[in-house]
Amino acid sequence: MNIITSISSPNYSTRNSSVNFIIIHYTELNFETALHTLCDPLSKVSSHYLIKADGTIFELVDAMYVAWHSGQSHWKGLDKINDYSIGIELDNLGYESFSTIQMNSCINLCKMLLSIHNISNTNILSHSDIAVDRKIDPGIFFDWSLLASHNLGMWHNINITSPCASTIFKFGDCGKEVLSLQKNLKKIGYKIELTSIFDQQTNYVIRSFQSHFYPKSIERFGIDFYQDNNSKYRWDKTSNEILYHLIALYFLEN
Repeated sequence: MNIITSISSPNYSTRNSSVNFIIIHYTELNFETALHTLCDPLSKVSSHYLIKADGTIFELVDAMYVAWHSGQSHWKGLDKINDYSIGIELDNLGYESFSTIQMNSCINLCKMLLSIHNISNTNILSHSDIAVDRKIDPGIFFDWSLLASHNLGMWHNINITSPCASTIFKFGDCGKEVLSLQKNLKKIGYKIELTSIFDQQTNYVIRSFQSHFYPKSIERFGIDFYQDNNSKYRWDKTSNEILYHLIALYFLEN
């Protein structure tokens, strides 16, 4: 695997913790602008790796340092996920599919990083997973099921025949069943307060969960719906089946 190291970013800090996560992003900018931004000392942002649409991998920050790719973030009780993670940016505007060669480069890079840093294969996450109220990348077109076929990341075996499953909860609903949902989403790793109300924070967590594990439920509403931070989501039967399967597969012992 060829990794270009001739371009580097000055935006990094000392790492004082072990690397436990890989965080996947999209650039939302064209490649040249993204590369400039990630290496501009005035931008105060960076990532360890940038993968071009043609599959070329650029290492911008050595993994021994903390890159500034996640900002305010949380997963499984940890804050400031930058301190514990490696960030991978994918050259993509956010409303288009990722190229096959780019996905293959991402898969090969993740395999290498898991081996080097002894990262759990379940700890490959989206930016939206760890920053549910701020971010939606890498979005509904990133193929998490393809990663899972290489034993990378979390996935499920629920057969989704239709993205029109019946609604269980909608925005504003409340009660012990909503509380149970919040507890289960927290068990996965999401930051969520146990309010018993399908409130705005729960809405953001559901958006993140569905974009990662059930993107077809969002695709039918279109990219404008997904990119609108005011959109209201629903919790449906298929989402519920996926959540229970993930808990049984990865978190039952917890």
